[in-house]
Amino acid sequence: MTTVGFTRPTQRIKDSIDEARAMGLDVMAAPSLEIIPGDEEEFKKLEDSVTDGCTVVFGSSTAVEQCQKFYGDRIRQVFEGARIVSIGPATTKRLESAGFTVDAVPEDYSSYGLVDLLKDEARGRRIVIVRSDSGSDVLSDGLREAGADLVCIASYKLKEVGMCPALLHLLIAVKRGQLDCMAFTSPMSASSFIRHLEERFGKEKGDEYLRGIRIAAIGRPTSERLESLGFKPDIVPEKTTFHDMLQAVKDAFPETE
Repeated sequence: MTTVGFTRPTQRIKDSIDEARAMGLDVMAAPSLEIIPGDEEEFKKLEDSVTDGCTVVFGSSTAVEQCQKFYGDRIRQVFEGARIVSIGPATTKRLESAGFTVDAVPEDYSSYGLVDLLKDEARGRRIVIVRSDSGSDVLSDGLREAGADLVCIASYKLKEVGMCPALLHLLIAVKRGQLDCMAFTSPMSASSFIRHLEERFGKEKGDEYLRGIRIAAIGRPTSERLESLGFKPDIVPEKTTFHDMLQAVKDAFPETE
């Protein structure tokens, strides 16, 4: 059985482990980030920024979830008259469960895909991005360059969990070569994990251990962060979803009789 390692936000890790095991993968996982609700001022700014005919981009299912928690039954009223854009399937599902009709989803479920989707219509248009406080600059820079009247809202914050027994166990597994693949689900989690690995074993040895196994990245922004840290991913799925990344890992290690 293929053994995959990954880190996930604390609130997502149990479901992520269950999904990977249901796909026939052996899992070693650790929490990486804590999801913290955004400041009240951000939600007030969001409500003031939504105008009739504007475009609102939800950058994750968590962004939708935090808006649901803050606005409650008023959520659809807050976004009334706006064109709703979702970054991908999980976010679309969350939006639809909240009663929204999603008007557009990019072919590439990433910041790059959103820029490609919106750049031709962006000039002079109010575009509101709802996501975390640590989102990639790719989206905001791309839309500003395209001439958008851009508003960025941090509906939640991501805080590093730090060292814990599960993360230490995962680091030791990388050292011992007990993983077939280490999979990274965001630029921030990639940076955090590699820093912990290098702090634990030293940069030279830590890098050597990680290069001894295959590396997967959920999509282009994460791939670029890994490459900037000196690790070119071996596995990148065509679709930027956690499920597709797991499937790509599974396909890379065909079962032998």
